[in-house]
Amino acid sequence: NNLVFVCYFYIRIFVHLALKGMYGTPTDVKVKKMPSSNESPILPTLFVSTFTTLTPSMRESDRKAYISTKIVGDGVFMLITGTTSARFEKQEKQLRKIADSFRAVQAPKSTLRNAK
Repeated sequence: NNLVFVCYFYIRIFVHLALKGMYGTPTDVKVKKMPSSNESPILPTLFVSTFTTLTPSMRESDRKAYISTKIVGDGVFMLITGTTSARFEKQEKQLRKIADSFRAVQAPKSTLRNAK
């Protein structure tokens, strides 16, 4: 199951980043599922990722990010929060708090479209 998420992340996040202005596809991508103390169906699944990107001056930049994911209906919803690996340790508590705050729920059903 974790392999499915890793493949999905690589295609949806990292390749997408390269198409949206990053300088090349990120390399050395590693994604690891974080242990959860509470398996509530409301809470997202949390992953931590490390990867290397290129800066505009074509220098390598090591990065680290939290990826909060939630499957709702047919969709996968994500919140990605991260920074450079050098800054991550100092900002980890705040980044984790942001990642843990992510929620995605199914919208209520409506009859407005069917009303005439």
